[in-house]
Amino acid sequence: MGKILFEIGAEEIPARFIPLAISQIEENFKKITSEYRIELESIKVYATPRRLTLLAELSSEQASEEKLVWGPPVHVAFDEKGLPKESAYAFAKAQGIEVDQLQIKPKGKGNYVCAVLSKKGKKTEEVLPEILKNLFYSLNFPKMMRWGEGTLRFIRPVRWFLALYDDRFISFDIEGIKTENKTQGHRFLSENPLNIDRVDNYEFILEKAFVIVDPEKRKKIILTQAEELAKKVNGKILWNNELIEEVTYLVEFPNSVLCSFSMQYLKLPEELLITVMKDHQRYFAIIDNEGKLKNYFVVVSNTKAENEENIKKGAERVIKARFEDARFYYEEDLKKGLVNLLEATKGIIYHKKLGSLYDKSLRIIRIAERLSDRLIPEKTELVKIAANYCKADLASGVVGEFPELQGIMGGYYAKNAGMPEEVFLAIREHYLPKGFTDEIPSNDIGCIISLADKLDHIATFFYLGEIPSGTEDPFGLRRAANGIISILLKKKYSLSLLETVSMIQEFVDEKLKEQISIFIVQRFESYLESTGYDVNLIKTISDFILIRPVYEIKKRLEAVSLFRSKEDFEEFFLAVKRVSNIIKNYEKFELNPELFSSEEEKKLFNEIEKCKENLYEYLNSQQFFEALNYLHKLTPTINNFFDNVLVMDKDEKIKRNRLALLQHLSELLKSVADISRLY
Repeated sequence: MGKILFEIGAEEIPARFIPLAISQIEENFKKITSEYRIELESIKVYATPRRLTLLAELSSEQASEEKLVWGPPVHVAFDEKGLPKESAYAFAKAQGIEVDQLQIKPKGKGNYVCAVLSKKGKKTEEVLPEILKNLFYSLNFPKMMRWGEGTLRFIRPVRWFLALYDDRFISFDIEGIKTENKTQGHRFLSENPLNIDRVDNYEFILEKAFVIVDPEKRKKIILTQAEELAKKVNGKILWNNELIEEVTYLVEFPNSVLCSFSMQYLKLPEELLITVMKDHQRYFAIIDNEGKLKNYFVVVSNTKAENEENIKKGAERVIKARFEDARFYYEEDLKKGLVNLLEATKGIIYHKKLGSLYDKSLRIIRIAERLSDRLIPEKTELVKIAANYCKADLASGVVGEFPELQGIMGGYYAKNAGMPEEVFLAIREHYLPKGFTDEIPSNDIGCIISLADKLDHIATFFYLGEIPSGTEDPFGLRRAANGIISILLKKKYSLSLLETVSMIQEFVDEKLKEQISIFIVQRFESYLESTGYDVNLIKTISDFILIRPVYEIKKRLEAVSLFRSKEDFEEFFLAVKRVSNIIKNYEKFELNPELFSSEEEKKLFNEIEKCKENLYEYLNSQQFFEALNYLHKLTPTINNFFDNVLVMDKDEKIKRNRLALLQHLSELLKSVADISRLY
């Protein structure tokens, strides 16, 4: 095994692209070395804003390659006594082997002569330039660029390549940029190029030059430093995983600095202050033990501790200016008031074919009112108020400056306007949930507004023909569908997907409603698969998925999954499958009990009728596992019927009546789920 070090040095790479680069380098290198028949023992990928680094252990040479070359048919190559003919000698000579090394293998309908050729692999060091070039060219990013007069494309201009194998320099070039055994340290804290003579010294040398090349190590330093600083002011860091990752890839030598701001800004909404710090400045907010924001924050700088005072002064000056801007917008919005903000939405175009934001609000009101009349009629008036103002903050100065605060600021403005708590919370939370794992709005009014908003969003873009295909979903329609399903599941609303979609009455006809229903069903099925239900299990409830409440569908699946694990399940399944198979190609027949000619028919019919009465109670109380257990009791009667009754009787009337009896039975057996679809 030999150790390889390959570093791509570049201008500052945007932090958002670095995780993608790391995953591509790892996956692509594994694939390329496999194609070159080189065994990969281990692999690590490091990254900073200025470098992408591959460290790996490889076998010292390629594995030998075996190649099968087909020759003439056996009867052409050998005579009846098995002695080689001229064609055998000619084929062997062409392949560079002796005739006695030829092999005979079957091919198609006959046996053929073939040569199994073994080609010794090259030394890994010989093919590494090709491998590393292929690796570099395999990297692809959403935004690539060219620089200077060259044709090379990369995420940012490449400044150097470092390549070593077993501590030996690997020489090659990529479009004029030659590899070296040198790297660069920190842009501002290290001046001269750094010689790397051994792979194992790479991290140590860079650390001496103020570069922590391992991102996990940088992250740990940031977490530790920030927490220690927060403790100094009796607080703790308000951690955010996305921000931690971004900051980790913004610096090469992290040094955290504690900063503060005036207490007066704590009068502003906390979410506004946190958004300014997190999303706009990449600062970590500090909270107290109760989760309330403190007037401190942590900046992660890319410099030495000696520069802390300058970092602190600069960050505090910047945050003050940003908070002043935020306060100005907020106070101006409060002066305008919610009614005027709503009026302003009439002048904001939502879509040229769909009208203004105000028009969207009117559609949301109508859908929300229908939902409320169905689910919480006693709160319909409050629902209409919340729906009316839910998009008003999109005309506000704060949301114009900080779009991520939509909804949240609307809640503050509604509270300031003296609206009931249920209403301003609903406005605040109506964008929730954004996915299956997110929290849903905390009250029913918020859930109704959220459903209405998401239904309108899907319906209007389906109307425009902007239907998601493949991985493309620029308007987030899948996310909206996921949110609808999440609310219906968690709130256990007695709404089927079909009924939910029927609440949309603008821009859609029956055909479009059907398309929307299928779209949401597909999202529901994807969710069910992601939670561990296999495709065949989901198929068992496909007849119910549109017409029964969403939470009930989940309960049916849980029951079938549990029932399938029973020891005697197979006996019941075979009986159900037998019924399903015999009736599947026949139209619906009318059942006439007077045509029964055997005791087995009569007994099966009576058992079905008796079962119906008791089964209704289980279904009505959603005791689906108990219902399946009850249906299981029919197994002996079903088997007895098939053992003693010929369904395909010569008398057409008798045959049809027996098929009708089995159709009648099948409907009963499918009352919880269609078990016959399991396998």
